[in-house]
Amino acid sequence: AGDLDALVLQNPMRMGELGVRTMVAHLQGKPVERRIDTGVVLVTRDNMNEPTVAELLRPPVDD
Repeated sequence: AGDLDALVLQNPMRMGELGVRTMVAHLQGKPVERRIDTGVVLVTRDNMNEPTVAELLRPPVDD
């Protein structure tokens, strides 16, 4: 195995929210974007403990 220098992550909650909002708008006959950029985060050893990054790495899970 090799070394890992960084990860590129997306926010699954944001992806789900925008997907549902887009579907609702489409069903209401409103124009929707063909592509929606939900953003990415580059995670490195230096920023992995920042709260917003740490939450993406270890999302809260409801039981």
